[in-house]
Amino acid sequence: MANNKLLYEIVYDSIRAKILSGSYMDGQLLPSEREIGEQHQVDRTTVRKALKMLVDENLVVKLAGIGTKVTRTARLKETRPDPSGGSTTGKPRGMMQGSIGFFLPPSVHRTDRISQPFYSTLFYHTERACRENGYACYYSTLDELDDFEEILRRQHFDGIMFVSNSPETCIRKALDEHIPAVLVNEYNPNLPSYLPDNINGMISMCDYLVGLGHRRFALITGISTYLTSRERLIGCSYALSKHGIEPPYVASCDWEPDTAYRISKELLSTVEELPTAIVGFNDNIAIGCLRAASELGLRVPQDITIVGFDDVEQSRYSIPAVTTVHIGITELAQAAVQGLFFQMHHGSPGSLTRSYVPSSLVIRGSSGPPPEDTMDRTYR
Repeated sequence: MANNKLLYEIVYDSIRAKILSGSYMDGQLLPSEREIGEQHQVDRTTVRKALKMLVDENLVVKLAGIGTKVTRTARLKETRPDPSGGSTTGKPRGMMQGSIGFFLPPSVHRTDRISQPFYSTLFYHTERACRENGYACYYSTLDELDDFEEILRRQHFDGIMFVSNSPETCIRKALDEHIPAVLVNEYNPNLPSYLPDNINGMISMCDYLVGLGHRRFALITGISTYLTSRERLIGCSYALSKHGIEPPYVASCDWEPDTAYRISKELLSTVEELPTAIVGFNDNIAIGCLRAASELGLRVPQDITIVGFDDVEQSRYSIPAVTTVHIGITELAQAAVQGLFFQMHHGSPGSLTRSYVPSSLVIRGSSGPPPEDTMDRTYR
């Protein structure tokens, strides 16, 4: 099922997560509408719709002539645990009976990773599913340098969702404290793990591109320590090898569009033989590659095909729209929350195996057959 979130909802999710996590403190002024718009690459009308949702939720207040001020304390009072207990489904905000922690590592740039489309969407659906079951959900970044033991002392969590490359020491601490926990977008043999089907998704993508006639590929991968990147590389390698094709160019990226832009621009400017297709290991990478190709005078898809992975909202609005793999972030969040609640209610994780959410190919305007003159193509 496709994710149909609108741009203003994505902006709302990002700001809301920062408020609930304490990144924006109570009484602090938010950045200006212009700054928020530039950060998320949206217009001011979109920003105002997002701020209106935050006002309606009593998370911020708009002060004429001053700006938008965080009112986090009032919101946290509404969502404090309800000592009376009761049913775990359908509780209004004022009757939350517990809290869930949502932890993910910071980006390599030390920026707030929750602003990235994949994670903001994952948190949105996680928080929504938790709230519908009577639990508040709080987000924070977490790395090896953080005092996780102190975090657990300051805030009681009924359950924890670790995301991506969460520190092993923190996972072990949660297990030692007997806190129900699951892992999303990564695998750990000691936790129920929920992942998108990266391998088959990438096999489908490469089979599709080979079917169009592509024979020269460049792969812009993610961070090599991430299981996501390794599995997508396995899918690519398998699909291309079964067709007798070796990828001539492989470059590692950090998932960010600005890095992908620099890497792909350098690659396309220096190679002796241009690839006819670039496979970005997420949509952020693909969007960065689109800009690089455009600045070098390459038309997409007439001169070069560029594809991504994840099917985030922004991939639909790039020019051209990005051909990608839909991974069902909504279903990923819902499955992980269900697994976490099973532990919380039954005192056992049930199964420690990997659970995969199916993926599917989404064909848009950034892909097409290779140009006819594919012999000795170079950019100079």
